[in-house]
Amino acid sequence: MTVYPKRILVLLLMLFLVGCSSGNTSLGHSEVTINDITEFSIVEMIHENSVLIGNTFYTIGDETKLKTADNRELKFDEIRPGDLITFEDDGKIMTSFPGQGFATKVILHNDDESKKVSNSLKHFINNQQTGNILSISILKLTEQAITLNFNEWETQGKKYEAEIDRKTNEFTVKEIPNEEALAQERLNQAMKAAHPEGTTSGHITEIYEDGFRVNMVDFTFSEDAQLKNDLGTMLDKEQFKIGSFVTVDYDKIDSSTTVNTGVLSVMTLLTKEENPQVRSWIESIIEGDLYEEPAIMQNYSHIEPKYYSIIIADLKDDTWDTFELKYDIETDTYTTTRIKH
Repeated sequence: MTVYPKRILVLLLMLFLVGCSSGNTSLGHSEVTINDITEFSIVEMIHENSVLIGNTFYTIGDETKLKTADNRELKFDEIRPGDLITFEDDGKIMTSFPGQGFATKVILHNDDESKKVSNSLKHFINNQQTGNILSISILKLTEQAITLNFNEWETQGKKYEAEIDRKTNEFTVKEIPNEEALAQERLNQAMKAAHPEGTTSGHITEIYEDGFRVNMVDFTFSEDAQLKNDLGTMLDKEQFKIGSFVTVDYDKIDSSTTVNTGVLSVMTLLTKEENPQVRSWIESIIEGDLYEEPAIMQNYSHIEPKYYSIIIADLKDDTWDTFELKYDIETDTYTTTRIKH
């Protein structure tokens, strides 16, 4: 699996006490003078036994050390979205979307200033209308306002800037350019221009050191091949399994052999279309002992949503025994019909 950044660290600009002419101290009003820059993270969501920070869910387990900044023991159910924390993890981030990791230590910042900032963030998170959000980062903090960035719940998705009035907690949100998404789109366009021939979809039935068999085509990787999912997340080869439903962008196909050969430039795991139950069933067919060398010639859903069919060619000895397998998703059973010999 590819590895996401371990956390999106937030630069929280602490308010600096400046001396007045009378010798007293007061908060700056129009500008923030930076006295200290401390790295904090913002808790964006709580889900079961994990916290979302940046674009990663970190599991809080029995081994996780939880405490407050003033060294009080902390319970997991005391943590809320909008809290300011510092944390450590075990260094292993698994890529799903969002990513998944394990927190070894969490410190909740509960001084008065952190609480005030957290209260404004909590109000914003609970009342913003964008939907689920992630990767919140504070750009600027003054006595009057908090300016922050955040992303919608999709890699390479929209990016927003919000300004929160700290007196009233009222806020405004506007969309801003997502430079990372724009850079990825430019890369995708360049890849398409470099590999213009075609696109095909199907299930993986063989995994090779330098490529995959997708239905009836053995693909090898181009030098600049990309592996990703349909959310735009870059993936490792190991995240593609027998039975995975994928789309392949290729720049050439040789159809002179029974199993065609090609060079793939982009392979996309179709997580939004793939049914894990169907994937598991196809894997059992491909890796089972019913067929000597099974390859998928065709795959399709029936009008009835509970059925999924594949046409299998058993390529033993260069003779084709061909079968249609109709899978009933509700009962986890299937029927087999011989098509031709």
